[in-house]
Amino acid sequence: MSNLYRMLIAALVALVAATSFAEATCGDSGEPGYRGPNRKCVGWEALGRVCGCPPSTRCTPEQTAPDADDAACKGQDIQGQKKRQHDRSRQ
Repeated sequence: MSNLYRMLIAALVALVAATSFAEATCGDSGEPGYRGPNRKCVGWEALGRVCGCPPSTRCTPEQTAPDADDAACKGQDIQGQKKRQHDRSRQ
């Protein structure tokens, strides 16, 4: 019974350790540091499109990069320019 108890404790400790490290903080690996509505970290390319301007509009800040707010607004402007150009070419 003692071995079973030790194995149960070891399994419980392993389970808690595995689940606590499963989700890293956004911004740890050079991302802008925002978690999107789908609960995944948002990359620099998608920041303005997914999060909006400011990025905290639709995303959750975690470990934010200093230039993330500015990049999101510029990205949203670029998306708008692309859309306008696309609309013009269809006319």
